[in-house]
Amino acid sequence: MDKDNRVTKIILEKKIKVTTGNNGGKFLFEVRYAKPDPDLHTKLFAKVPFAASGKTMSDRLSSSVNKQPAELYEINAYRYLEATLPMKTPRFYFGDISNETSNWIIITERIDFHDFNGNNFGKPSAETPKPLPPYEIEGPYDKCIDAGNLRGDHEEYYLLMTRVGARMAGLARNGAYGSQDLLKIAFRASPDHTKPALWGLNPDAATGEPPKQVSTKLDLAISFICDTAKVVFPPYVTAQAFQSKFRKAMMLVNAYTAEINYWMHMDNDYTALGHMNLNVDNAYFWRDADGKLDCGVFDWGGMGSSSYGAKLWWWYYCMDHNVFAKSITKLLETFCEQYQASGGPGLDVKLLQKMVIISGLQQMSGLVSAVPQIMKMCPKKNWADIQDRYDPRIGLNVDDKSTLRTYLHCMNSIVRIIEEMKGLEILEEFVQDVYVGMLKQTPKSDAIVYS
Repeated sequence: MDKDNRVTKIILEKKIKVTTGNNGGKFLFEVRYAKPDPDLHTKLFAKVPFAASGKTMSDRLSSSVNKQPAELYEINAYRYLEATLPMKTPRFYFGDISNETSNWIIITERIDFHDFNGNNFGKPSAETPKPLPPYEIEGPYDKCIDAGNLRGDHEEYYLLMTRVGARMAGLARNGAYGSQDLLKIAFRASPDHTKPALWGLNPDAATGEPPKQVSTKLDLAISFICDTAKVVFPPYVTAQAFQSKFRKAMMLVNAYTAEINYWMHMDNDYTALGHMNLNVDNAYFWRDADGKLDCGVFDWGGMGSSSYGAKLWWWYYCMDHNVFAKSITKLLETFCEQYQASGGPGLDVKLLQKMVIISGLQQMSGLVSAVPQIMKMCPKKNWADIQDRYDPRIGLNVDDKSTLRTYLHCMNSIVRIIEEMKGLEILEEFVQDVYVGMLKQTPKSDAIVYS
């Protein structure tokens, strides 16, 4: 905006309530300028922290303590990369963050979505919603409700996001956004992959949480998944064989936490700058006159350089599991092809897929810890008559957040990865092939893993 221009009026949007996502509050507003300018948007979008009180207190602590400086990296993504990204992104107008209070604000243009209140949170019909006219922007979509909302084949959407995300990663490796040293300063960076000591490897101890603490959390989580909430999980969760497998997988992930993280970054070819959470709720979609799907991307929180073996799980974790299981190999092949075509090195698709699967198991460790929060959002007494995942008490955005639905959706998907996609076997292969074979270590004993 020119220095002799200014905002003269702010008009809050009161009819449309934005509840997508779970990392901050969001609202829409309009502005009036002293000197109207066709190059300045009047309809804007803002993102701010949740209130540090009431039902959003735990979410505020999560964003302001556990995830910082995620918003700084998002502001940097807009102000440094807006003009050079290989996909559309909303125009950035203002961003600021306080290191003293952790308060922050990000203001961008408002995306002209088709219907802010159009999501179906209930049981989807058999018919896919019809496409919109050319160049009309779909959505906004929300997490973990693809069925009944996406206006086309689900795989088409995720392949598109994979291509644009891989293009960005390849360009970053090719120097399009500056040197790797510059990117490490401006965005979240991983420890030096040539220095194992920086990753916390320890052959004599579990490198996650204390095992007894994890075991106690697992007691509660297994009771929740296999009894209290069993109606939203596959029938096999009630079997002792599955419960033993689940416990073993979680204890192994915890025992080798640092070693897994290091393994994913050992080969620097797999590490590049990119979006940390590229889901359908962080993109906006439209079709051209020929019906070809295209997209823009927003919500750059936590932007950084890390292994795509870990990062890609966070692009796919909100997919319906059946689509994930059917499409994951094709998605990863697409990523590798586009990454290399855009300037990145060649990657091993099979190795990348193992990393993605184990990253899912790592997320389950966090979800296990979240069971008390889940039980606060939907108390045990409510589960007695919940019939399926579409019950409004768990399917809607509870307290204006998608947290509960997302947690349950991801727990379900990872349970199925463990039982139906050989998740535990892939983890055990990591121990033998990487920890023993590559790192030349003896497997951690049961005393280390379990006690």
